Amino acid sequence: MILLIGATGFLGKPVLEKLLKKSFKVSCLIRTSSSTLELEDTAKKTGGEVDFSTGTLQSPDSIITPLKKAEIAIYMVDLEHANLLENFIKASERAGLKRAVFISSTTVLIPLESKVKTKKIISENLIKNSGLDYTILRPSMIYGSKDDNNFSSMIDFIKKRRFFITFGSGNNLIQPIYIEDVASAIVSTLNNKKTFKQIYNISGKNPLKYNDMLEIVRHKLKKQFKSIKVPSGLGKFLISIYAGISRNPALTPDQIDRTGIDKVYSYRKASNDFNFSPTSFEEGIEKLIKELK
Repeated sequence: MILLIGATGFLGKPVLEKLLKKSFKVSCLIRTSSSTLELEDTAKKTGGEVDFSTGTLQSPDSIITPLKKAEIAIYMVDLEHANLLENFIKASERAGLKRAVFISSTTVLIPLESKVKTKKIISENLIKNSGLDYTILRPSMIYGSKDDNNFSSMIDFIKKRRFFITFGSGNNLIQPIYIEDVASAIVSTLNNKKTFKQIYNISGKNPLKYNDMLEIVRHKLKKQFKSIKVPSGLGKFLISIYAGISRNPALTPDQIDRTGIDKVYSYRKASNDFNFSPTSFEEGIEKLIKELK
């Protein structure tokens, strides 16, 4: 039995679909208030069945029984929340769970300090010291779902406004990863002993300049839009004002700092150990655009 934790997040549906297509028995850990409709629909589309267990990471006692029934757990909760991860690890020890796959982020590799980076590193260290047969996957920026906050939001903004704002020169390199490739990587590591107690960076097929990425989006959307470039310093100043007056800012000054950094990550180790072969950005963004229609 595979226990999915964080299944109602945007990674849940593609991971569940791939697991069921490979005939895994799957249970999803959900809160009593969570809707299961989308996960049930995903199961129906694949012709499979999915079970649901109720519990919350806020209470380790509530997840003991689901963990006892599981051979492997897939932990898709944001590793920023180290307290929830600690509860999971404690419950896993009590339940006798040995194997778990965790989703981290290449954020931990960015050469700038941030609260998010620090929290994720703390969580990764908790996992490494847990005694579990863990695998940690570090995807780069994930796109390909209508629920992601990256390219789906960008495409929606462009369609409505016919312009897009970039900060800095746009010559920085990025390597976003298609969501289906993340899901495939998760499933490929489950019973592969080469991946036990290992950490893998996973990313898109090739790095590309941010400006070139925008041109690909323009071509695939078949819509003209204006690209407005704002110098990083000015952008950081404006965003700091915005962040100061907004309760839930969509951008922060730290994010502006990161726009000038090349985010390029080798996935050779993942290719060698579990045949990771990612989708090109051109192919992935075309699939996303079709889905959003």
